[in-house]
Amino acid sequence: MNINSRAQINKEVKIFLKNGVKIQGALLKYVDERTIKVSMDNQSEPYVIRYALISKIKIKGNGYLSEDLEEKLVVPPKLELNTFYHELRGGLLFGDENVSGTVNTINGYQFNQYLGTALGIGMNKYGNYITLPIYASIKGYLKDQKVVPFYFGDVGYGFAWNSSSNQDAYVVENVKGGLYWQLGAGYQINFYNSALVFSLGYINQHSSADYTYRGWADGGVEVSEKRLLRRVNLSVGFLF
Repeated sequence: MNINSRAQINKEVKIFLKNGVKIQGALLKYVDERTIKVSMDNQSEPYVIRYALISKIKIKGNGYLSEDLEEKLVVPPKLELNTFYHELRGGLLFGDENVSGTVNTINGYQFNQYLGTALGIGMNKYGNYITLPIYASIKGYLKDQKVVPFYFGDVGYGFAWNSSSNQDAYVVENVKGGLYWQLGAGYQINFYNSALVFSLGYINQHSSADYTYRGWADGGVEVSEKRLLRRVNLSVGFLF
């Protein structure tokens, strides 16, 4: 606390909380790095209020708080620790002649400022294939602040099926999925109850299919094919 902050002590204040509650006629008694303490005429014990709960404070007859104290009160949002979270994510897949799409829903738990884990399910488009990956995810944060860089890894199984009708030359049968994984990094912009997530990842999806080609011989020619689908994933998510 510096001289400017001390000069505001014992002044009458009006406190606006983020939940919409207004505290009027309070006397500012004490300020530290995390809280303020105010006394009320109708209360024998003072109130201790955390900065994270306060949107702004006005001082009677003296406008707003001094700049140094106001900076303390405007605590930037950070990661919500030891809590469940949900993320909706959509993006684009690059790596083929056609750009395709991806959507995911992720449900996780944030253990601390460095580590979160989750289970996810998505839908990815690869040419004439559509896959439904179900995966476990781990997410690591490098800092605990409003804008935080992170890295992540997903691993699971991607179910697959053919998304286009049979062609004149061949029939697609018995499409199967396989191992799915993704590695990537990004930035998360934290708000008080939500976050925006921007990520860049590399996807690897194993799959296979059987084809029957018509007209080459009586009954056609049967071919089995294994595909390794690799894409760069550019995504934006909303976390809450």
